[in-house]
Amino acid sequence: MRLLQKCCLAAVAMALFSTGCQAQVEQSTQPNIVLFLVDDMGWQDTSLAFTDEPTPFNRHFKTPNMELMAAQGVRFTQAYSHAVCSPSRVSMMTGQNPTRHHVSNWTRLPGEDHSGKWGPNGAPTHWRTEGLQPSDVTLPKLLQQSGYYTMHVGKAHFGALGTKGGEPRNLGFDVNVAGHSAGAPASYWGEKNFGNDMPVIDGYPQGVPGLTEYHQKAVHLTDVLTQRAKQEITKATKTGKPFFLNMAHYAVHTPIESHQRFMHEYTGKTYAGTDIDIPDIEEKYASLVQGMDASLGDLMTHLKALGVADNTLVIFTSDNGGLSGHTRQTTPRGTELNSHNWPLNSGKGSAFEGGTRVPYIVSWVNNAPKLAQQKRLAITPNSVSRQQIIIEDLFPTILAVANSNAKIPKQHILDGIDVTKHWQNPSSEQTRAMVFHYPHVWGPFGPGYEPHSAMRLGDWKVIYYYNSRAWQLYNIKDDLSERYDLAPTHRSKLEAMAGDLNQRLKQMDVQWPVNRVTGKVEPIMLPHY
Repeated sequence: MRLLQKCCLAAVAMALFSTGCQAQVEQSTQPNIVLFLVDDMGWQDTSLAFTDEPTPFNRHFKTPNMELMAAQGVRFTQAYSHAVCSPSRVSMMTGQNPTRHHVSNWTRLPGEDHSGKWGPNGAPTHWRTEGLQPSDVTLPKLLQQSGYYTMHVGKAHFGALGTKGGEPRNLGFDVNVAGHSAGAPASYWGEKNFGNDMPVIDGYPQGVPGLTEYHQKAVHLTDVLTQRAKQEITKATKTGKPFFLNMAHYAVHTPIESHQRFMHEYTGKTYAGTDIDIPDIEEKYASLVQGMDASLGDLMTHLKALGVADNTLVIFTSDNGGLSGHTRQTTPRGTELNSHNWPLNSGKGSAFEGGTRVPYIVSWVNNAPKLAQQKRLAITPNSVSRQQIIIEDLFPTILAVANSNAKIPKQHILDGIDVTKHWQNPSSEQTRAMVFHYPHVWGPFGPGYEPHSAMRLGDWKVIYYYNSRAWQLYNIKDDLSERYDLAPTHRSKLEAMAGDLNQRLKQMDVQWPVNRVTGKVEPIMLPHY
């Protein structure tokens, strides 16, 4: 009997040991993940070409670490976010399109609509001005359930001021460094205390919180966030858990203040290969871009020094297209506003490609193809994908990378898809519809800056403008700059895409703009000929 008990105990012990080993093996298949999210970085704000041939913009900006990352991994030339920041960030956190999650504009104060007041149509009556909240299903919550240690560093802008969603730790992050409800820093400079002593505008403080030890010091916010991220990564490696870092820089958003240690690269110089003087504001902007890139390099170096580079994946992207409708000045082509994302049309806030197409790169920090994790997710170095992807894809994709066992509630409908197969096989392509819905007036007058809905499907793109009740149709493959509206000549294609877009919007519980005069909703008017 005792022998039988001993045998049973031994069997139980062996089973427990086996289960423990299995758990360790399972955990070892979970890589560390760094999402390097830049604010307002345009498709051409880099020395890394996302076109077939380098452009004058690529010769102007200096981003050697983006180039290094692309040499080690895959870059996507047709990656998208949404037209402005909060909708994109909430899409990343939820895997849902803004049409569905209803945070359709950037957030500020709960209950406040701050959309522009020009034009016949205003914002939807009940869009989620409070932004993302703790009751929502979020990516970091699910990663926590999957055993991850989760960190947020930098800009959050998930929830409105005074709401629980304004604090990233209420949304699933174990750590929050400098993230709050504001969408921009009042200042990048430590000498200005990152804006904490500057006047509050309309009840909305923009001073970056939690960095008081750097106040009155000659430091730049990008460098400070990088230093703090390195400290948090070091702590994370001691937890025994895989980690997820949302490295969300405030750069390169306005105010366009110089990153001083890079200004010598641009001050008093002309654009490369031209006799066009680089304007002062563009010198500062380029220094912000280069400082952001230096942060990318510093983090990758730190991960190598900690010995975790083989098991750490980095995803680089931006939350919307590059700013071009205001503040900026002459480009390397000698052109002015709405041309800073050339060959794309327009910029942030617009229905055109310049408003939504963004840089996107994925790579392991250190290529080790024989390692189990990298065998499971093999990424071909120096590869290019033309697959169309969008920011809500990050949610299911990161969960797939994390080998997540977390349960997504059935009522939480995903619009994003897992795109890891396109990381592994860059030549693979699938046709999919990508929907953009911005029922607000963002700000300036200009190309595409008005309430709109749009859809990309294969080579084609359809746009509807609510103010003018007008449709436009473009073949993006043949006309990347969206110069030739084919709506008058390709009527059957227009009708098919318009009907498809309208149906998809309704399936996602669309909120239409509201006519300022009648107070009634302004739904899409389908084209009829």
